[in-house]
Amino acid sequence: EVSQLIILRGYIMLNGARIRELRTMKGYTCLDMSKDTNISKSYIEELERGSKVNPALNKVVALAEALGVKVDDLIFKPAI
Repeated sequence: EVSQLIILRGYIMLNGARIRELRTMKGYTCLDMSKDTNISKSYIEELERGSKVNPALNKVVALAEALGVKVDDLIFKPAI
């Protein structure tokens, strides 16, 4: 899959808007996500704004688990 290729190359580009959308659909605040993932609230806010787009894989996995989705659901996919 495309996202696996991106991960294998060492670069993960997260879709911050998608993270925010999923988080708000679940009724979570950034603080809730921070507590669930052990990722700082400010870091989550930066991811959602697009200020940070290449987090460590363990952070992506933690976000996906907290949101109840696959990692693939949080990654930008280039148009083919």
